[in-house]
Amino acid sequence: MKNLLLTLIFIISSIPFIAQETEFPFPSFSPKGNLFQNVGNTLIEVEYERPSVRKREIFGSLVPWNKVWRTGAGNSTKIRFDKEVEVGGQKISAGSYSLFTIPNPKEWVVIINKDTTLYGSYDYNYKEDIARFTVIPTETDRFYETLNFDIEISHHNAKIHISWANTQISFEIETSTNTQINKLIQEELLTNKNQIAYNYGAASSYLFYLNKDLSTALRLADTAIAMDKEMAWVRNVKIDIYENLHLYTNALEEVNQYLIILQKDKEKYKNEILELKMDYTRINKLLE
Repeated sequence: MKNLLLTLIFIISSIPFIAQETEFPFPSFSPKGNLFQNVGNTLIEVEYERPSVRKREIFGSLVPWNKVWRTGAGNSTKIRFDKEVEVGGQKISAGSYSLFTIPNPKEWVVIINKDTTLYGSYDYNYKEDIARFTVIPTETDRFYETLNFDIEISHHNAKIHISWANTQISFEIETSTNTQINKLIQEELLTNKNQIAYNYGAASSYLFYLNKDLSTALRLADTAIAMDKEMAWVRNVKIDIYENLHLYTNALEEVNQYLIILQKDKEKYKNEILELKMDYTRINKLLE
């Protein structure tokens, strides 16, 4: 009986010590945020810590005016590019950088800095800056409780939006995508050096997507079809280009050519054939 009592006392006395060793998963008040976005030929990444408003006055108080801000919480915010880009009109090599801002009621300074080891902005050194430019803040209809980064894509380029409370700033990132493709078109395709039909069709589709130099787009599409008559999808690009140029008769002729190819396997392409017939009806009405 005495031994049993001693055992019970030992078990009970051990409970508080076991509880003290338990790990509780308390969440961070500023959880980490990560953004990964392919934009054209470039991967853009943003890594930051996301503070919340929590009923506090943010800009001009928690985040002072006219002082360098980490643009987040904890460690400095980081932005990475896997290829050279242009930000704020300034070329930036592929690599990882810190992103700081200097808020002001009328304009913000955006800073791209080489030092990615900083906690906050305490040891920020302007001599490590590789880009610095100003943007105009706007007031948002939406209230952002938590600091938010967003990447908007437009024509193979991007726009970064940074929003918190009712304030938002934005700046553009230009990738090398359009430059590289235009170089390929000029040096490889329009000179007929390239012998891959797909590249001609893809270049035609690219120019149509940008609504740029549609006469060249047609030329490239014709070359692709001449190299590979079975590249039916390129005819679809030609239909779109002709319609965009209001060359409706040409578009209808292209629809007919496309239908001839697809009707070789009516069962396989029945949905595509149906859509083309609808296109024919719609374009034909435009001629009336």
